[in-house]
Parts: sequence; C-alpha cells; structure tokens
Amino acid sequence: MAKSFCSRRFSLLAIGLLFFSAGWISLASVSAQKSGSKPGLRARLPKFDEGKEKGVFFENVFEKLVGPRVVNDKPVVVDNGNTGSTGGNDTGGGISGSGWTEIISSEVIEDEIKAIKIRVDADVDTPSDFKGRGYKQARRHFSVLAILFGVIGEYDGDIRFQESAPAARELFAKAARNCKVGSTPAYNEAKLRKADLQDLVSGSTVEAAGKIEKAAKWPTVSDRSPLMQRLEWSIQQKLQPMTADKSEFLAQGDVILHEAEMVAMMAEVLCKAGMEDADDETYTGFSLQMKKSARDIVDAVKLKNDEAARKAVGEINKACSECHENYRG
Repeated sequence: MAKSFCSRRFSLLAIGLLFFSAGWISLASVSAQKSGSKPGLRARLPKFDEGKEKGVFFENVFEKLVGPRVVNDKPVVVDNGNTGSTGGNDTGGGISGSGWTEIISSEVIEDEIKAIKIRVDADVDTPSDFKGRGYKQARRHFSVLAILFGVIGEYDGDIRFQESAPAARELFAKAARNCKVGSTPAYNEAKLRKADLQDLVSGSTVEAAGKIEKAAKWPTVSDRSPLMQRLEWSIQQKLQPMTADKSEFLAQGDVILHEAEMVAMMAEVLCKAGMEDADDETYTGFSLQMKKSARDIVDAVKLKNDEAARKAVGEINKACSECHENYRG
C-alpha cells in the first residue's frame, strides 16, 4: 500500500517536472526573441535571390492577366509632330479631327488587310512566279496596304494595328516602289513584307528604322497608278454587277458596303496635298464626286434601297469616264 502510494507520488512529480520544463523552454524562447538572439531550434525563413526571383509572385495574379496578349512590346519610334517632342514614347492614338471615321469604318479596314494577306500569300510565293507576274500584283497589294496603314496611323477612332501603323506604312510603301520590277532584291523584300503582314495579323508589331511621323506624307505612300487599278477592280468586279438587280443587291449588301467605303477612302487619298494633279480643281472635283457617290452607296445599303445604289454607282462611273477623258494624255 505504501509502495503504491509512493509510486503515485513519483508519477505526479514527474508530470509536474515535465510541464515546468515545457514552460521554461517557452519562456526562454520568447526571451530570446525579445533580446534579438536566435532560438536554436527554429528554422530560418527562406530568402530569394533579388536578381532572379523579384517580380515572380503577385498579390493578385488575375489583375496581371487583363488586356490583350502582347507578342512584341518593343515600341515603334513615332514623331507626333509636337514642338520639342522626341517622338520616342507616345505611340497611341491617331490624329484628332482627321475625319477618317466618317469615310471608312475600322471593320472595313481590318477586313481589307486580312483579305490582302491571302492575296500576298499567293502572289509572293516562288521567285519564278514573282518574276513572271507576281511582282505586279504585289505592287498593288503593298500600295493599298501602305494607304490602309497610313489611314490607321491618322484614324480618329478605335482601330487595330495603330501602334505599328506608321512603321508598316513606310515598309509597305517602300516594298511597293521596289516591286515595279520582278528582280531578286524586290522578291526578297516582298518576302520580308509578307512575313511582316503575317506578324501584324497574328497580333505582333513591326518596326522601321529612324523617326517616323504619325501623319502620312501621301505622295510618298503610294503612286496613283496602283490606286486606280484597285478602284477599277472595285467598281467593275464588285459594285457594278452586285447592284445590277435587287436580289443580288440584297444578297451582297456586306460586300457592297465594304467596297463602297474602300472607294471613298481611295478617292479621299487622291485629293491629298502633293498627290498627282491634286492641285487641279477639275481633277479633285471628279475625286470628290466619286467619294460622295460612294458614301451614297453606303447609305443605300443601310436603307436596302437598290435603286439609289445603282444611281450612285452610275455617278461613280460617270466621274471616272469624264476624268479619264480629260486626263487621258
């Protein structure tokens, strides 16, 4: 009995010593933290290499996923024409009050660029095909692209490709000038511009050397001849046959609207300062009549008025015929 009693007392004493030791260790740990010394059994916090790990973790990862995917974020050097501006950083936006939004929609411009890409893929293929007839087609494609990107650079509204537009304008304009002949250098440059066009449509950017103005110098963007070829194709292959009767007009409304806005845009470019014969009031009168009639076609499509569309196409044909008669030489 006494032995059992002593055993219980010993057990209670052992338990008391255990709790006392645990408490002492805890107090010692707190005291060590307050005094600045390191507790011997605590694992150290991990440290990251500032040069490698900085910026890897975010407080809210989803806020970093907002906006379009950036393939190449290197900026294009653009001169905005501001006094004292270096033009090195401000690449956004067009030119306020340029009036392009009233002439052609961003959707038509973007769709035309995508359509030209398909044609460029076919016409800038092998060196032999390019030297045979492809260079002539490529000249027209690159000329129209240069104009489109010239418009995009000045566009007074939301539109795709605007960051790269001034650089693209200069690159495609240069390629168009060189594609007057089917030489090997012209083919090699056309292949580069074909790759640039693929990059742009895929969401990347392009760059050109030197400082580039946002406002286009239209006489250097395109010659008149390839513009006239594109106008003739639009009128004879699209607008005229597609407005010949009501059923075709109603079925092809989207295509007619697209081509009408393209005609209005090209007519406006033909009147720009420095373009060939743009200082001749008679010549610009024909161009302005063509632009007005093209806008009348757009209105007719929206109102589903086939008679008004046919009348406007007739006015465009009249302006073209009288212009050619006056300036045939």
